[in-house]
Amino acid sequence: MPRPFTPADSAALAEQKIRPKQTRLVREGIAVIGHPSRRDSLLSLDTLTAWLRNPRSPYTFVVEGGSGSATYRYLRDSLLGEPPQAPLYRVDSAPEAIAYVQQNPRAIGLIGVAWICDREDSTTQKFLRSVRLFALAPSGEKGYYFPYAGYLRPGFYPLARDVYALSREPRLGLGSGFISYAAGPEGQRILLKSELLPAIAPVRVVEIREEPLPIPTPQRR
Repeated sequence: MPRPFTPADSAALAEQKIRPKQTRLVREGIAVIGHPSRRDSLLSLDTLTAWLRNPRSPYTFVVEGGSGSATYRYLRDSLLGEPPQAPLYRVDSAPEAIAYVQQNPRAIGLIGVAWICDREDSTTQKFLRSVRLFALAPSGEKGYYFPYAGYLRPGFYPLARDVYALSREPRLGLGSGFISYAAGPEGQRILLKSELLPAIAPVRVVEIREEPLPIPTPQRR
């Protein structure tokens, strides 16, 4: 889940004599997608929050799970500090959100980045061809960044949240074994492949610059 145990959760489990365990697995970006006809894929966080706070926003925002979703909770509690005022459309899954945005030019979708950022997955490639993925600029800045793992670690991409594995097992069992695997080296590499930022695995960022190479002129003898 994209949140740890709350004090109320812990208290309720304590009454059942269960000691809850939480393990931070990854940091996930929230991808912002638009209709494929859009020519501009750059968007500032200030503009996005202004649209979300505007009851007469020019865009309808598509959120998986509606007001009960983790994405909606992130917008309300972390990004805006209040419920979004813009028109909100609820869908049951991220693929449905992608399909709605693909069919409606005035729609903007907010989904987990893993759905569209695994560039080696055929389903991901299909989704990317059907929508426009936005690069976001943090508030007051001019640099734009896509929601890839390399931009999550230094905090360049502004829409990000931690994802936890929560366990209420009274003793070590299958769930604890899965969490140990996901938090271990192999599980963290699998999560990194999906463009999620692992909690412990290193992320390598490669920057390619196009610069002319100084080639000395051969001298005649």
